[in-house]
Formats: sequence, C-alpha cells, structure tokens
Amino acid sequence: MLSRITRSGQLDSAAIALSALCMVHCAAGIWLVAGFASMGGIFLSPWVHEIGFVLAAVMAALALGHGLRLHGARLPLAIGTFGIAAMLAAMTVPHGGPWEYALTFVGVALLSIAHLLNYRAARQH
Repeated sequence: MLSRITRSGQLDSAAIALSALCMVHCAAGIWLVAGFASMGGIFLSPWVHEIGFVLAAVMAALALGHGLRLHGARLPLAIGTFGIAAMLAAMTVPHGGPWEYALTFVGVALLSIAHLLNYRAARQH
C-alpha cells in the first residue's frame, strides 16, 4: 500500500499541503497574537508545533525513504533532511522570535522542495 501511495504521489502531495499549512500558520500566528490574544495563545501553543513537526518528520521519512528505494534519487532525501533539521532547530530557539520564524520557513520550504523532487522522480521512474 505504501508503494502505491508513494508512486502515485499522494503522500508527497499531502506533505506539500502540510508544509503550506505550516507557513500559513506561522504567518497568521503573528496577526492572531496581535489581534486576538486569547485565540493566538491556543494557535501558537508549543504542542501545535510539536505535533506538526512529528507529522512532517514521519511523512518525510515514509515518502522520501520509500522514494529513494523506488527511484534511487538521493537529492530529495538530502534536501528533506536539511529541511527537517532546520525545523528541529526552530524548536530550540525562543518561541515567537525571528530565528524561529526564519528557521521554520527555511525548513518547510526545503521539505516542500524535497517532496516535489521526490514526486517528480517517482513519476519518471
């Protein structure tokens, strides 16, 4: 079943959608905190980031790892690894600071690129 999902690109597509949602979450969080303090507190809670990171890491491991076995292209896995590392680093800096946003955006962008490359390599295989 994993082979079918990976080959069809469904897992990579879902991971790219999760990355886009993460970027919207980060950008919208700034405005929510400024405008709706109580709602922003829930929206920016650390557990939201922890759950999002775990989802991204699991989806990346499954899709990119299986993609490597399927098509043999190492670049998607390498870029995805740097993306996950940047996202993990974002969780170690002060919450809500500029480094958190910068590391998160870089990590999410790299991970999206990795999934796109993985999707294309799987389609060419």
